[in-house]
Amino acid sequence: MASKLTPNNFELFFVDSLNELFVQTEQFRPQIIMIDSAPDDVLNSLDQYAPLLYPSSTPVVIIHKEISQENGNKLLAVAFSDYLSQSDVSDGTLSRSIRLLTLIHSQTSEISALQADDLLTSLKNRTSFYQALQHQLNQIVKHDGALALISVDIDNFKAFNQRMGVAAGDQLLLDLRDRLLRCARHYPVFRTGGDEFFLIVTAASTDLIHAETHRLLEKMATSLFASFTVSEQENILGISIGVTFAPENGLNSDSLTNQANQARSRAKRIHGFSYSIYEPGKDRAPSYEGLLESDIWTALKKGQFELYYQPRIDLRTGKIVGAEALMRWNHPLHGLILPDDFIPVSEQTGQIVPMGFWAIYQSGRDLALIKNAGFDLQKVGVNLSFRQFQDDHLAQTIHRIIDSEKIDTRILEFELTESALLSDDLHVQQSIGELSKIGIDFSLDDFGTGYSSFALLQKLPINALKIDRSFVSKIPSSSDDTEIVRAIINLAHNLNMGVIAEGVETRSQLDFLIQNNCDQVQGFFFSPPVPLTDFMKILRAD
Repeated sequence: MASKLTPNNFELFFVDSLNELFVQTEQFRPQIIMIDSAPDDVLNSLDQYAPLLYPSSTPVVIIHKEISQENGNKLLAVAFSDYLSQSDVSDGTLSRSIRLLTLIHSQTSEISALQADDLLTSLKNRTSFYQALQHQLNQIVKHDGALALISVDIDNFKAFNQRMGVAAGDQLLLDLRDRLLRCARHYPVFRTGGDEFFLIVTAASTDLIHAETHRLLEKMATSLFASFTVSEQENILGISIGVTFAPENGLNSDSLTNQANQARSRAKRIHGFSYSIYEPGKDRAPSYEGLLESDIWTALKKGQFELYYQPRIDLRTGKIVGAEALMRWNHPLHGLILPDDFIPVSEQTGQIVPMGFWAIYQSGRDLALIKNAGFDLQKVGVNLSFRQFQDDHLAQTIHRIIDSEKIDTRILEFELTESALLSDDLHVQQSIGELSKIGIDFSLDDFGTGYSSFALLQKLPINALKIDRSFVSKIPSSSDDTEIVRAIINLAHNLNMGVIAEGVETRSQLDFLIQNNCDQVQGFFFSPPVPLTDFMKILRAD
């Protein structure tokens, strides 16, 4: 039978057996455990005491009528916190021992918390995440069941930090944490670094985990799609989510983490709130992934890059009036590599800057061939990355390329992303202003997925807004997306801008855009991006 004593504000429990001690420890979470047993008996039965000594940092003290220094040292060596001989114990020495051990326990707990918790969000950190994931995987092996691993991050978080400051970035992360906790309820949420969060969802069977995960994703879609108010500004941010399941995709913690991240990377290709479920065929990392950075310089030197062109169609005339130039990489070993596989690497390393200048140079040469073949295009769009605006000599370099290739600036159009506009307001305005003076037009790509400022739109010489494919893909079936597309078209026209819809793939999407006065479209319904020779064949057939 357990009993309790409280000397000098410390609660002491007395129990008759180890089994009862384990029960009382679980129930009351004591600050200190004192055991009255002979040292020899304890040392000969260490396996029975192991559950007390190793799962927690609670101090465990042996007290007995007489404990020699030799036995006491042995007890300390196997993780007991202290030993006391009853013949030496008084109220004062007992209180001092308890207070000292309690202080040590408190400090140890704080250190453990610092090692296990994320300082900003107070969520469990990367180390705790891997421990928890491995524990749940072990439970699946022992008792069956299933789990979903969900990876979450913010699109262009680095650009947000550059624009708004680190304090605003921290505020954003705390808001995202709160929303994830409200959605997850009793499932653990971890921050593993930067803007990366993980959730571990568990269920008794594969069918149940799929149902529970889809229910959770629906809640997350509602919560995370709403704007984030930071520093009294509303920001519409893209949130990307990747999901994988165990045991159907394996039981290795590293593999599952990589799978969730690969699925999240695929979700990023759809701007705004988006999620992807891991699929081995779609998310398998390419064999050339580690070679890209070193190969990009070689590709530039040896002319392995090529521009493909996707036609733009005027919806009033049905004619091809322009195109978007898109980079492709003809790798000698790996064949055709798509932009999603090399553009992110080139942006991280800064190699996108010379690649972007090459694209302008090559588009100028291609425009000359198109003109000499007798074709008249209104606009050819070339993408400018936000990294290129970090180059102080951006406008001067583009000037030199235009002069050397005699590019018709009335046809050349630069497509900007919202992250480019916001990377450095003053430098961006100056660069765009200089290029606008020589007749170059600008369009704003992926509109509606970032943090566009209406003041910035009016301040800069933007000639057209491009509706992101993530909205176009859901019209006319989604009432929310149809209203967003209508609003973007009306906004563009009210600002005296043109509007171009990307990613048109079906007749119903096209009909909706025609009915709502969209100016131009591009997408697979008409043609995928094709090499220059094929593009010129399309122009002949137009």
